[in-house]
Amino acid sequence: MEKSQIELLIELAADFQQQTAINNRATEESEQSNALSTLVDLARDMQTRLDQQQNRIRQLELMVETDELTGLYNRRGFMRRTREALARAARNAERGLMVIADLDGFKEINDQHGHAAGDAVLRHFGQNLRTHTRSDDYVARFGGDEFAILMSGSSPDAAEKRINQLQNATARFPLIWQGKALGIKASFGYTVYSAKSDISDLIRAADDAMYAKKHAGRKTVTTKNADHDAA
Repeated sequence: MEKSQIELLIELAADFQQQTAINNRATEESEQSNALSTLVDLARDMQTRLDQQQNRIRQLELMVETDELTGLYNRRGFMRRTREALARAARNAERGLMVIADLDGFKEINDQHGHAAGDAVLRHFGQNLRTHTRSDDYVARFGGDEFAILMSGSSPDAAEKRINQLQNATARFPLIWQGKALGIKASFGYTVYSAKSDISDLIRAADDAMYAKKHAGRKTVTTKNADHDAA
């Protein structure tokens, strides 16, 4: 009888050990599964935080490189895009156009209609440039009433045609201010860039070309006025 009880106790002990081992394995597997699930959740959380941080960085970069009044690139943003375009030109032997535009008679608009009208003219002109350029062109307000356009990959042979299109679009779409149409005029100058171009030289050349057109336009107006007075 005692032997039978001992054997029973041994069997019970063996069953207990087996069940304990099974429970331990199940607990370990559950803990491992929980740990893996926790790691996955942590990884997802870290990726979400990283994405949010990168989005904030992009937004800050965009704010730093955007002209607040017009929503175009500012000088800093334009210079970065130009450096990128010149790097591509060096790799792929590309060419393109650097365009500088300056409003004509902008001071008179401010004096006659006020600075609010002047700001509206700047926004209108900037939007007009953006509308009448390609989606992969970069348009910027450099400051004041001076704007810049980088026409990457644009053929130099088409430069005059594209400039004329911008001038015509500027003349065709005046700003409606307080029920009156304010005509907008601008002088455009450009230069061609290539793989070996220097960014400072490009801006200087396009700026010089723009002022040459502006002065030529003033001389034409002066000559017409003189002829009219003589008549």
